[in-house]
Amino acid sequence: MNYSEFFQLATATDEAGYTPFPYQHRLGTEPFPTLLDIPTGLGKTASVVVAWLFKRLNEPEDTPRRLVYCLPMRTLVEQTVAEAKRWVKNTAEFFDSSQVPTVNILMGGDTNVEWSECPERPAIIVGTQDMLLSRALMRGYGMSRYAWPIHFGILNNDALWVFDETQLMGVAVETSAQLATFRREFGTRGPSESLWMSATLGDEQLDTIDHPRPDGGWNCATLDDADRDHTIVRERISAKKALRKADTIVPRSQAQSNLNKYARKLADEVSEHHVEGTLTLVIVNRVERAQKIFEQLLDRCDERDESNTALLHSRFRRPDRNHYEKLLHSDGDRVVVSTQVVEAGLDVSARTMFTELAPWSSLVQRFGRCNRRGEQENAQIFWVDIEYKTSSNTNASVLPYELESLHAAQELLSTLEDAGPQTLAGVEYQMVPEIRPVLRRKDLLQLFDTTSDLSGHDVDVSRYIRDDTDSDIQFFWRQWDSDEGHPPQDLEQPHRDELCRVSISAASDFVGKDSVHAWQWDGLDGRWRRVDRVLPGQTILLDANDGGYEPRLGWTGDKFRGKKSVPLIDVDANSPPKSYDGDEDTDVARWILLTEHLQHVGDTVDELAESLELDENTQTVLREAAYWHDVGKAHPAFQKMLLDPVENSVDLAGPEGDGPWAKSNHRRGRPGRKHFRHELASALAYLQLHDGRPDADLVAYLVASHHGKVRLSIRSLPEECEPDRPEARELFARGIWHGDKLPVVDIPDTGSVGPIQLDLTYMRLGVGSWLERMIALRDELGPFRLGELEALLRIADQRASAAEKTNTDASES
Repeated sequence: MNYSEFFQLATATDEAGYTPFPYQHRLGTEPFPTLLDIPTGLGKTASVVVAWLFKRLNEPEDTPRRLVYCLPMRTLVEQTVAEAKRWVKNTAEFFDSSQVPTVNILMGGDTNVEWSECPERPAIIVGTQDMLLSRALMRGYGMSRYAWPIHFGILNNDALWVFDETQLMGVAVETSAQLATFRREFGTRGPSESLWMSATLGDEQLDTIDHPRPDGGWNCATLDDADRDHTIVRERISAKKALRKADTIVPRSQAQSNLNKYARKLADEVSEHHVEGTLTLVIVNRVERAQKIFEQLLDRCDERDESNTALLHSRFRRPDRNHYEKLLHSDGDRVVVSTQVVEAGLDVSARTMFTELAPWSSLVQRFGRCNRRGEQENAQIFWVDIEYKTSSNTNASVLPYELESLHAAQELLSTLEDAGPQTLAGVEYQMVPEIRPVLRRKDLLQLFDTTSDLSGHDVDVSRYIRDDTDSDIQFFWRQWDSDEGHPPQDLEQPHRDELCRVSISAASDFVGKDSVHAWQWDGLDGRWRRVDRVLPGQTILLDANDGGYEPRLGWTGDKFRGKKSVPLIDVDANSPPKSYDGDEDTDVARWILLTEHLQHVGDTVDELAESLELDENTQTVLREAAYWHDVGKAHPAFQKMLLDPVENSVDLAGPEGDGPWAKSNHRRGRPGRKHFRHELASALAYLQLHDGRPDADLVAYLVASHHGKVRLSIRSLPEECEPDRPEARELFARGIWHGDKLPVVDIPDTGSVGPIQLDLTYMRLGVGSWLERMIALRDELGPFRLGELEALLRIADQRASAAEKTNTDASES
């Protein structure tokens, strides 16, 4: 099958598929470019995804195993996922069953983790820049901190990163360019590439300190003469869109009275120019203005059904937003008020558009949502000017943009009467340069260490992900017995349908209001704590009675003061969040000997390594780490945690035999020592017996890190139990005391080992210390390759534990 036939098959719906445009054919048959600069409405997403599928089918060794598709807004994610699923489904018959790519969505609260559980399987991973780049930087938003290394290791190896709609990404473009260089310089396993694409692509942001423009420029794919001669392409790029200035102007003062007056006047003008039976799209720059205009349009719905008016912005919960999105994508008479969320990617074609003044690149994207395919006669675009103070640096009316970029766009608009693609292609525009933070090597290496600082805070990566004005947190609402005060410990973690993104400033204002109680899960203490400081990327629990949200309008920030409550979203049951002391996988409903579990994990890691075709030395290292990873469970404190509940219970069956045990039939025990981590005991035992051997430090690191809780450094944590032995009072960490003894353990391929007296002098700083060894290891292998090895052992352990539990369920049934 040639590429044209493959593309038609992949893109088929109920009718025949699409013949690829010439540029799409080139993408499928030639190496991927660095840049893709194509006008809106010409299938950039399909061009890249279908080309990757074809190359995975025909050149799997040279094509990255994962396609990571990064978007600036969550509203684009679900549309892209739906399309990718269709393309994969249409071509699945040509792949071996184990090589059919999975299609995954990565947004806050989403439990779809197939891509991270099956790293040997090709995968398409679609997510926002917040979720994807935070994971690539080892600080994954909206997930357990202990799973950060898994996502870091998988996303940074054997992956093609595609950055779509880069004009909306801000500082994420510079960060992605730096990461591309670091992957090349530090090294990855498997091919790792990056591709940036947009209809208004400027390459200035890619020209960074470590990712300079090459001599002759980057390899950039654009339309050529063959494309422009294509009938459909010609129709779309020649589409006419009359452009004129609206009568309404955004007021300089954003006082409520002025905003209300503005909303009324613009609603009147929109109603005047709306053509019955068509789509009118109103795009504004701020959520509050969009909400007020929407309410004003509803007041004018006596001549038109209220159900034909919709509101779209990024401050909705998913089910509430979906209700309005269905109207946007339907046919017939409708008026949709939106913020920048429709600016890119959405396949809609309005007959009439109103848009507030915005930077030129944003306006070009907005214009692309009007008469998109050239099918509308007399299409019109009205641009709404903005009043501002030329002598002031603080103009609330221009936010979230900079005054200089708006002024430049204003001058260009004043010279135009048409906004069609051909007209816009002739506009000469130089992007207004901005000074942004740049991720450097030392920053990336620092982020590889996930240990929080002494105050419990982490390095803030938000400055590398979104521009300052765009940083967000996520709220979700629940109700619980108010007499208890604190939320219960077993409160389920949020489902993505419950989450609402809110800006840092709005979230801080709301949390700071009287009697508003905001909570965040403290994984170290295993309980919900009051939020005293709102930070980017947080997921925060609110009492539904405190308000802040209305399904019709989205986030409002209005406190309800007991008058009503935020309606709760009905979602499937979810698990409680994880804690530092927790060992959730210990309960597999039956007793399993430690030796048996070590063998299970060793066998599983062999299967995983073989499927990934890892070299023999890497397989040996992973197998050795698997055989030692849980040796520390022989520690008396861990065995006591498993066995004591049985002795004090009438409904639990005890084990048959002497142990030591790795798994049990309950989850009722707690370690007698606060913050006890068996994996530290495992790593110390291994290092003491193998110090000086090749790869000993690597095996010890993989053993220690297999729960994501003991990694580059070893230090005691707050409220740890002080040792009762004098010789251990200066050397104790994570519940392990200097001089603790592990009993004899039978280790696969080794035999009986022990007893072992644990030596915590490794936690002291200096030559030969744990910290020195692990930093040297990170620098030798590079953070990306080391991160992947860490992820692979953890995945093998999780698979083996799941299989042990599944075998129990099967035998019981």
